[in-house]
Amino acid sequence: MPPATTGLIEAASEGIVRDRITGQGWEIGELAGGTAQRVEQRELFGRPMTVTTTVSMPAPSSGPTGYLAITLPRRMPHMILDARGNDPAFGSSLPRPPMVDQRLSLEGDFDSHFRLFVPRGYERDALVVFTPDLMALMIDEAGDFDVELRDDRLFVYARGGFRLQDPATWARFERMIAVVGAKALDRTERYADERVGDAAANVVAPAGERLRRRWWRTPLGRFALIGGGILVVVLGIFVTVLVVIVSHAVGIVTG
Repeated sequence: MPPATTGLIEAASEGIVRDRITGQGWEIGELAGGTAQRVEQRELFGRPMTVTTTVSMPAPSSGPTGYLAITLPRRMPHMILDARGNDPAFGSSLPRPPMVDQRLSLEGDFDSHFRLFVPRGYERDALVVFTPDLMALMIDEAGDFDVELRDDRLFVYARGGFRLQDPATWARFERMIAVVGAKALDRTERYADERVGDAAANVVAPAGERLRRRWWRTPLGRFALIGGGILVVVLGIFVTVLVVIVSHAVGIVTG
């Protein structure tokens, strides 16, 4: 199953992981289409049972997506760094960008490299994490990748996937884990969501768990927009025909 079963930036909810490689506190893989199975042991009426769930998913709409996931010591509010360096000619590289009212501007030239999205009300929490030293490392080591903090992981994404046969790719992985990952662990190890009311609890309040998405970039949203457009066209044709018929009828009566 994908490393974040409810979806990475977007693509993980639409793909199956292949070429997964794991290490101490990190994981590398590629999201692609396919079928996966999950086997769970449960109890039903006091008796043990095995539940096998099969999930078939299409490939991410943006094509293969490589990821590096680094495990964090604490669960964090959902945050996304949308890299400008991998954007298409128009818009964002993210399949479903967050709502724009969640964007947080940071100091220096960070905004020229990334768009940072944070749940409303968690702006101060983000400033505790994205200190100037971590921002500088993000620009230097991951400036061409999209980055996500989700639950207790930091994800770095490469649209088109990573070239795992290239030694330079692994050298870059090592730098990101040793530099960006280490700094991220340092900035998050003492995090506690004050909205929970228990500093020892390793949880995030519901308001901070997930960013709000642009609904029109979802499959359902696209369907609604297309359906609405078709409905407008059909109504326009109907009204035009009705006007012509009424005009013709009035002409006959008055004539």
